[in-house]
Amino acid sequence: MAGAPNWLHVDTAEEAPPPHLTTLSSCMALSDVQCDGYVRLLAADISLDNAAEEPSATLKVFRGLKLKHEQPLPGIPAAIESLYIDETEPKTPVIAVAIAESVLFYRHLKPYFKYTIPAQVSEDLELEVWRKLPVVKPSAHPALLDSLKTIDHSKLSRKSQRLLQMDEQEREHFIATHKDSPVGRVGSIVAMCCIKRISSDANPPSHLVLATDTGHIMILEPQGFNLVYKGKACDDETAVPSLISVQGTFETDFCIVVATRNGGVYLLRKSQSDGQEIFKLGNPLTGLLLLPIDQTIIASTMDNRYLCYSKRGKLLYQVPMADLPVCLLPLPLTHLGLTLVAIALRGGVVKFYLQRYLVDEFVLEETVDAMLYGRMGMEDHVLTLVTQSGGIVVKILRRVSRFEPKAGDLANKRALGDHKSIVDGSILDKPKKSSIFVEQAAREKQQAKSTYGSFQVELWRLRHTAARATIDAINSSESTISGDLTHAPVKLSAEVCGSGPSFRLYLTVQNLSTFKMASNLVVLLHADRRHYTIPQTLARLPSVLPGVPLRVDFEVVAVLDPMDKLPPASLTPDNSLIRVMLMKAGQAKPLIAAAVSMPQSEAAF
Repeated sequence: MAGAPNWLHVDTAEEAPPPHLTTLSSCMALSDVQCDGYVRLLAADISLDNAAEEPSATLKVFRGLKLKHEQPLPGIPAAIESLYIDETEPKTPVIAVAIAESVLFYRHLKPYFKYTIPAQVSEDLELEVWRKLPVVKPSAHPALLDSLKTIDHSKLSRKSQRLLQMDEQEREHFIATHKDSPVGRVGSIVAMCCIKRISSDANPPSHLVLATDTGHIMILEPQGFNLVYKGKACDDETAVPSLISVQGTFETDFCIVVATRNGGVYLLRKSQSDGQEIFKLGNPLTGLLLLPIDQTIIASTMDNRYLCYSKRGKLLYQVPMADLPVCLLPLPLTHLGLTLVAIALRGGVVKFYLQRYLVDEFVLEETVDAMLYGRMGMEDHVLTLVTQSGGIVVKILRRVSRFEPKAGDLANKRALGDHKSIVDGSILDKPKKSSIFVEQAAREKQQAKSTYGSFQVELWRLRHTAARATIDAINSSESTISGDLTHAPVKLSAEVCGSGPSFRLYLTVQNLSTFKMASNLVVLLHADRRHYTIPQTLARLPSVLPGVPLRVDFEVVAVLDPMDKLPPASLTPDNSLIRVMLMKAGQAKPLIAAAVSMPQSEAAF
């Protein structure tokens, strides 16, 4: 098998009985449910036995490949996610299972909470029909049901849809049973994923992103179970979401990419709750990814194509597949600085792509229906695959693995690019500014010593220029009365109270103008930290009215020797100064700069 050295196969032949699953990629998750540091595999085993009255599902928990726990589910789930809802220690994950219009939360593998998405407003005609059905004679029911049929079937509530499908013998009992139940159109959850609230540690709290068959996109905060974001993919009622992918964090910014069953792909942002159509394909999608690094959108379609689009809808490249792509999975390899894309094709072939280039592949005996990648057990990079017959295949990434484009694949891509069967590769070429940066970085590596010396010379020259300009600005403003004619003239006076080591410095600001108000003034104090400590060095002053002086005070603490509690020997009457600067907001040069001579501090015995 090509590329087999990159993956170690886990032998499951010794397991008795061998593990068996019938599931989808969205119904698999990895979670430390027991809080013991051992990550377990969770999956919804969907039973499609024809002998059963209706399909059923069971939540199974595997330790390694041994089944340890089973939890019956009340319906067929659309997705399963493992997330943390708070930062309390020890951190306990919560399992979220989306079934119909509800999200079931399990904690310690026990039912914890059930959240139901809010119902939408029903049609007025439907409300009127249900108000009349319990009170009119049964002979009048057909006319009322005919009026219900005038409403679009997708806009009817579930009990109205069921009523229209029943025989006449069952309708009367159904109406009597459900006459008091609320009439509301509740959408079913068709896709679900997690978005981190803030990415500060390894397991930050997360929110749930829900997509319903009515086209609404919601973000659920699972700690208080409140909806913190509501959007809509598109205005077309027939565009039902089928796939969803999210990148970013909720507190900063995020992007949500939604694919619908009619081939449209839409983008929602934190500041944009209405979906923006990025591109639309003529065939349904089988996979959708929003890559975290370059923020490109990866899609696989039922016409055997692997596509890459930008967020603006520009086709960057496309790769033809040998067979139908069944599922798509991102593989973030943080230790290598790469994000691969795994594509499972019909027939058992699993390919790994780095951008458009094939870097690895292996073949299984049958088609892969579901894939999951992440930390499992005590291993960091584990790929779990579920085949069409229900078998589980586990592969572990080798620590010395290498993913490089094959020489033949590169030649094929260049040849195909010359014939324009895929998009021209020039769109991914380095721009001019990036080329200049790369060349400059190479020069710095070759001439590291001289480059560092030149940088230090320029840095000290900059510091010297800034210090000289600061001193010139202060010296030119040394006065107790401002001389700037463009502002109201102000006068500054100072008074020092106390015998030390704690002093109180009182500043009085007086507006000398007779009609103009002095505003946006700031007082800044500066002292030698070896001699004085000022807890608050900056104060923003309110507007100073003419003839009304404003008095502010600052605390100044003299620094004493910790041994003899006396002022340091370096403190002399010449350097026992506190510099006071009165500045106007938005100006670099102070209006007034003055030096206040501090009295000698007494010893602190």
